[in-house]
Amino acid sequence: MTTEDPEAHSGAGRLLAGRYRMTHLLGEGGMGRVWQGSDELLDRPVAIKELTVAEHLPRHEVEILRTRMLREARSAAQLSHPSIITVFDVVEEDSRPWIVMELVRGPSLSEILKGGTALPPARAAKIGLQMTAALAVAHERGIVHRDIKPGNVLIAPGDRAVLTDFGIARLEGSTSLTSTGLLLGSPSYLAPEQARGEMANAATDIWALGVTLYQAVEGAPPFHRNSPMATLTAIVTEDVPPPIAAGPLHSVLVAMLDKDPGARPDVATVRAELEQIVHGADPAPAAAPAEPAEQPGTALRTGPPGPPRPPGPSGPARTGPARPAARTLLLVVGAVLALALAIAGGVWLASPGGQGADPAGAQGGPGSAASETPSPKPEDTEEPEEEKEPEFEGLTLTRHEDETGFSLEVPEEWKVERKGSSVFFRNPEGGYLQVDQTDTPGDDAKKDWEQQAGSAPGRFSGYDEVGIENNDDPALADYKSAADWEFTFKGDNGKMHAVNRGFHNDAKGYALFLVATEDDFPTNKKLLDHMTETFTPAGG
Repeated sequence: MTTEDPEAHSGAGRLLAGRYRMTHLLGEGGMGRVWQGSDELLDRPVAIKELTVAEHLPRHEVEILRTRMLREARSAAQLSHPSIITVFDVVEEDSRPWIVMELVRGPSLSEILKGGTALPPARAAKIGLQMTAALAVAHERGIVHRDIKPGNVLIAPGDRAVLTDFGIARLEGSTSLTSTGLLLGSPSYLAPEQARGEMANAATDIWALGVTLYQAVEGAPPFHRNSPMATLTAIVTEDVPPPIAAGPLHSVLVAMLDKDPGARPDVATVRAELEQIVHGADPAPAAAPAEPAEQPGTALRTGPPGPPRPPGPSGPARTGPARPAARTLLLVVGAVLALALAIAGGVWLASPGGQGADPAGAQGGPGSAASETPSPKPEDTEEPEEEKEPEFEGLTLTRHEDETGFSLEVPEEWKVERKGSSVFFRNPEGGYLQVDQTDTPGDDAKKDWEQQAGSAPGRFSGYDEVGIENNDDPALADYKSAADWEFTFKGDNGKMHAVNRGFHNDAKGYALFLVATEDDFPTNKKLLDHMTETFTPAGG
């Protein structure tokens, strides 16, 4: 498909059917371009979708695309709902269809989530509620959308959400419109049954909406990989990473993303759940990531949706090599544009039940732990002090050698979990540490954090910045720059205290993101200092 100057060769100013004037290009995708235009007969603005095809596409493939576009118009025309795009007319010119439809003045959800941005759960729930209302109408007519994703959800002023692009929708039980080897739908949003080649049904739309809402709060879809095949394999074989920043959406997302389509709730059930969240629950926790329901949240934890990442932009986990970057804020290190995982994705530091409260960070163990360490000659020389291993009551420290090359000491009891480019160390009692890295670090960790902090109030309920300071810890002396971004916010378990520690060398940027409750923060901050002291970068 040629896209160099679409306005030149498709004709801004062109008049279709003697009635619809094309004015300027709004956007384009795999199947066509969308123009803003005007209906000169009724004097109203419209959107006009033009079918475009690759120059050398075989005739039968062109016919498939043409038929699919007509199907889109017919499917949408059968449905009438404020959250479903309205089709006004279909014009046949140049042997191809042009769909004239409602002009929605606003970005797609995909544009809003670009770069790993995440939404507060309350806002995501409102968008999801409108989508379930639209799907209820479609499913009642036996129409399965089959391609629900952020790019097909338009957000009009007032947060009115509009479902569009019914190009691959079909009646349940009807013939599938495809050609050999053609994958219908966007890989990251396909349900396991679709990835296995099975027929889509209403439960398939529930999965795709679940992935869309998961990305909205976590910053990236749960299974995005760096290739369609890797993505499909992950969808079929891997567990869904538990939502971290979903807050009140946690339970409904887990249900919607059940691998068994028969176990997923129907649209009416999901709609009722979202209705309760939107109208019956306090939205305050929405901005702060919530811990998995079964975990009360006590100690280290990272990952709200949205802001920080390791120094410098690194590939979003969602497009990155391996795992879905889901979640939420990345802990980014010094430079941040960060991994796009967050990708979703960005990724953000959002932590559902963390703790926190003491900015001071001692290297030793909590309280008197150092004095309990069995070092033989405490007063003779400083050597014994250097040899002492900090003790943390009830924890056994062990070295984690990560497959990406870095290593550090972490509590043996903590479970290791990967999400996109991030590695989580989860305290069985509810806390965690998140480690992120990038191959494109920035020059100044402190400046990177300051840049990212600007958007934090919109992502963390009750965000209160403690400070962003350079970190002069001797353990970080060999890095080009190092800085701590410390703040508190309102979480599901009360006041949370977070530190995002970023540092980088010439080749890599790292971020260690810790979130803890106010009461437990002093101990966990000391543990973070110990993990920093024992941290070895890839190749180090």
